[in-house]
Amino acid sequence: MMKAKSTIPEKSSIWITLTGVVLAFLFCLLATSMVRIIYPESSSFFEGLLGSSDKRAVLDPASIFSAAQPTPFQPGPVYTPMPAPQPENPASESEESMQVAYAPAGEQSSPSGKPDAENINNDEEEIPISAYVGGLRGTAQLYTLDCESQSAVDWARFYGVSIDEEEFIDRLPRSDDPETGFVGRINGAMGQFPPDDYGVHAAPIAKLLKEYGLPAKAKRDWDFESLKKEIANDQPVIAWIVNMPFEIDTMEYTASNGNTTTVARFEHTWIITGYNASTVTVVDSEWTYNVKIAEFLERWEALGKQAVIYTGD
Repeated sequence: MMKAKSTIPEKSSIWITLTGVVLAFLFCLLATSMVRIIYPESSSFFEGLLGSSDKRAVLDPASIFSAAQPTPFQPGPVYTPMPAPQPENPASESEESMQVAYAPAGEQSSPSGKPDAENINNDEEEIPISAYVGGLRGTAQLYTLDCESQSAVDWARFYGVSIDEEEFIDRLPRSDDPETGFVGRINGAMGQFPPDDYGVHAAPIAKLLKEYGLPAKAKRDWDFESLKKEIANDQPVIAWIVNMPFEIDTMEYTASNGNTTTVARFEHTWIITGYNASTVTVVDSEWTYNVKIAEFLERWEALGKQAVIYTGD
């Protein structure tokens, strides 16, 4: 009995042939495309061979690479600030109100920003809102009750006069009346009334400063506006106050000479070197600090608003 021949080898050979034909066709297409890219001038040959009459754009390889170059950095747009639009009328209502607000003390401004002549007092000296005297350096006290002498020496130095404090203390007269001399011991206890260890008031200090050639003048029941004028004129002021933070405790004291004056526990001196709308600047020994005006006035008034000023005479 004869066996039928297998058809598997025949089918395999057919698939191999078809695959080879397809691969050959693809290879031809690829080769043709590469030739046209590398040799653009061969395009006319292929067009004639293929019977194509339409003109097609030729892709230049050089143009491909040039297009692939990175774009040079281009700066972004520069912002130029534009000036704010100005009002057509510069003398606006808001500007006029500013001129009025910043008018010097003692001078009223009219709506046009000019001083009103009827409201100007030429007899009164203008006092600035704030002032400060620079260059005054405080030094430490040598004793517990030498604040007046120490303030006097620092104040004199500001005006170019050098005084030895020990000498100044020795030259102060001694008395049980602080209006005529130093009361008590220079290194005595603080916070007492005369005739115990106390200190000295403004008049004897001013008198001794005059002996050193300084035009010093003692003031009593002085006013704060006058004090500010001195500061504004670059002239520091020695003021007698009740020292902080102690409570104000005063009394009327009559000395052996019959003179009666107001005295206070913790009598002390500051050199006033500045002020503004709310504080005064004080030099207290080697420290400089600010004190609220209300606090200063209360402590200054307790001792009769005494001061020593530079008269310039």
